[in-house]
Amino acid sequence: MRQSKTDHNSPVRRKKSWSALIWLPLFLFPTACQTQQISSGPTVSATTARQTTIDAGHFLAARQASFLNDVTASAGFFLAALEQDERNPELLQQSFVTQYRDGNIDLAAALASQLEGTNIKAPYAVEPAIAQSIKAADWDAVIVLSDQLAEDVTATPFAGVIKSWAFTAAGRGDAGLAHLAETSLLLSQDNNAMPPYLQLQVALMAEYLGHQQEAVVTATQLAESSALPAKIALQTAGILIRGNQHTTAHSLLESLPYSFERSQISAARLLPPDDIAAFIANAIIDTALAYRDPQFVIMVPARLQLALYLDPQNDAARFFLAQSWFELGQFDRARTALLAIDDASLWALPRMLLHNDIDIRTDNLEAAIERFDAYVMRRPNNAYLYKELGDLYRRHEHYEQARDNYLQAKDGGFDTATLYRNLAIAHERLDEDVQAEAGFKAALQRNPNDPFTLNYLGYWWAESGRHLDQAIQLIEQAVRLRPNSGFFVDSLGWVHYQLGNYQLAVEFLEKATMLEPEDALIISHLGDAYWQTERYAEAQFKWRYAAQLADDEDLQAELQTKLASGLAATGQ
Repeated sequence: MRQSKTDHNSPVRRKKSWSALIWLPLFLFPTACQTQQISSGPTVSATTARQTTIDAGHFLAARQASFLNDVTASAGFFLAALEQDERNPELLQQSFVTQYRDGNIDLAAALASQLEGTNIKAPYAVEPAIAQSIKAADWDAVIVLSDQLAEDVTATPFAGVIKSWAFTAAGRGDAGLAHLAETSLLLSQDNNAMPPYLQLQVALMAEYLGHQQEAVVTATQLAESSALPAKIALQTAGILIRGNQHTTAHSLLESLPYSFERSQISAARLLPPDDIAAFIANAIIDTALAYRDPQFVIMVPARLQLALYLDPQNDAARFFLAQSWFELGQFDRARTALLAIDDASLWALPRMLLHNDIDIRTDNLEAAIERFDAYVMRRPNNAYLYKELGDLYRRHEHYEQARDNYLQAKDGGFDTATLYRNLAIAHERLDEDVQAEAGFKAALQRNPNDPFTLNYLGYWWAESGRHLDQAIQLIEQAVRLRPNSGFFVDSLGWVHYQLGNYQLAVEFLEKATMLEPEDALIISHLGDAYWQTERYAEAQFKWRYAAQLADDEDLQAELQTKLASGLAATGQ
């Protein structure tokens, strides 16, 4: 039985730079024409022809780097191409976007200024200039530029919070609060549904202006929100503490995810920003994170780096920047951003956990275990950390160490369905069946609708030929909860196979292979079901294809036996 039955994590898809693909024909066609003219002209030197090739090479390299989300390389190649064709507006646009994404704010602002002389408008073009004006405390310029930015409806929230703080910095605090309310109205048809990040800005701005009661009222309303993002919850708790609402603040802090060391959070560590530029940087972070639409994800790092340009010591910006690079597959850049967060920061534990995720994605589990083990040993009273360390060991198939760390977490008072499920998996892998069943049942008592526990327990029972009627009920519930999971549908098909319902098994397993078309075990299961329904040629075809995909030696050997002799040789 495969660990991916319960631990399957779909890889984050790399976002493609469609803008580069759109502009490609515009550059390839004229370049091809130029090359043809040069090669046919008797008076053109070899140097000129070589220069044209270099231009195309830079663009193609930039396009490939954009495709791979290698922002630094893409920015460098576009800039090199622009140096050889300074009047090309498309190159100018791409150079601006990539320099901005790469965090080169001043250079991006200079390129955006050059763009003003063309007829092509680049999205986000005024954002670097806004940041420069904030640093210069030129609030009139910030207000004007924010209005320009707001002409793009997708940038309305971003422009709105910046303009509101610019009003406040210019001594027009009431106008700032009013503009936050106006921005909220533009975003929602429900006049009472102000987004949490805007509510937070209202509370912070009211507190900054000395309206403490208004700040506390707004923060109290925020504290009642469900699923409040951790960063907003921390800031809200800070406002409540400063307003002497300690009980509400404590309750809010207790609701933080375990990835924050709650014992390390104090009033002194929840102070508001030091100046207006830092307030705006803080607002930029929350606004950038509020919109996770795929078409905007690639620009999240740009805006987080804009926040760091305004407030270079902002650890939240560093953490979320690292998280954004991680999501885009830029693991080295993510690590670099994390290194700037020190152990004393509120974001130290989230930093460590994200670093673990990077190591998992880059097949560097041993390094993650060594580093995290040392971190946990320095904090022996944090039971959650033992659970996380157990997860690392389990991923590395060190099940004894995983089990022992899970038990340490349990003894330390950590009590969640996920802990009991993962502990049960470790027991099952160690053939400790009694403890495994107890762990799975404890997990389902705490969360009866956890599809991963339902699927794992049901599949385990089905694979071992036990409790088949209960197994099918568990897996059917898992499929109802996650109907698009090929792994869960495979489990349902396989339990029907174990029950001898071969035709029904074929139907489910065919659906599973559609959902997971390159999973060797699922394809092998379908081959088995085909064989049992006397579709021998199709069974051989599926086994052969599964053998091409399989990287597990035991599965590979089993498939070769099936290909040679059918199911009779395997005892099925």
